[in-house]
Amino acid sequence: MLVILKPNQYSTYMKYARVSTDGWNRLISSPAVITNKDDAPLVIWGHMKDVVEIDPVYNKARCTAENIDKMYALQIDVDNGMKIDDFVRDYHRYAFQLYTSYSYGYKEGDRYRVIFPLADPIRTEWLVAPVKQVLHDMFDCVDTSAFDRGHWQILPTVRSKDAPYRYIQHEGERLSFARENFAKIAEEYREDSHWKREIAEADRDPRSNHDGALRWVQKIFDSTAEGSRTRTVYAKLMWLRDTVGASYNEVLTLRAPAGFDDEMSKMIERLYV
Repeated sequence: MLVILKPNQYSTYMKYARVSTDGWNRLISSPAVITNKDDAPLVIWGHMKDVVEIDPVYNKARCTAENIDKMYALQIDVDNGMKIDDFVRDYHRYAFQLYTSYSYGYKEGDRYRVIFPLADPIRTEWLVAPVKQVLHDMFDCVDTSAFDRGHWQILPTVRSKDAPYRYIQHEGERLSFARENFAKIAEEYREDSHWKREIAEADRDPRSNHDGALRWVQKIFDSTAEGSRTRTVYAKLMWLRDTVGASYNEVLTLRAPAGFDDEMSKMIERLYV
């Protein structure tokens, strides 16, 4: 299969490389000896976008997360966290390739890399903070940075022929996620981020962005729980009047939280009339 290859730690470009099953089996069972870790090649088990930003020096795809489209595997790094045998026990249900890191045996604790082939690819645009938290809840032995869309992983490598090394090729089912849920979470997150930017702009120059402020307040009203309706609605109406400078007619366009129409109408009348 094709993987995205970064020739070394400081490479500014990336390219496709073909890895056969036999080639991978040889690599993981007999890792390359590279005396300087920075010279080791890195990979992302994924696919680039159809149109990518080009590195002007090498005329190849620039090494940036923005050029990554989707991932066929989940790649995680465990550094001085869960022991290898404990990891295998806890995740024995899934198929994975595990190999120890360059620093294994030279630093405290088990240090290793794991590749989980996915039943379906994950689009990198879904890897927003809430989705990464879902993944972290499943793999709490790693940092959430392991779920970045541009997370490079060093190929199986050791610093010398006698360096300690361990690998496990574990059979099981392919890791699968509710991809439609990831897409929905990502869309809602981007929408929420958009409104937060709108409101930040309104705070900087409140009288220049009424539409953004009103849309953001509407989003809050739509999700306000019953027990906090009075406090939330009054506070946001006050903010619209005093900080944003929204007019009486503009505020009347807002939908009240469910079951709160009469109360909100009275608040508006009290504040504006």
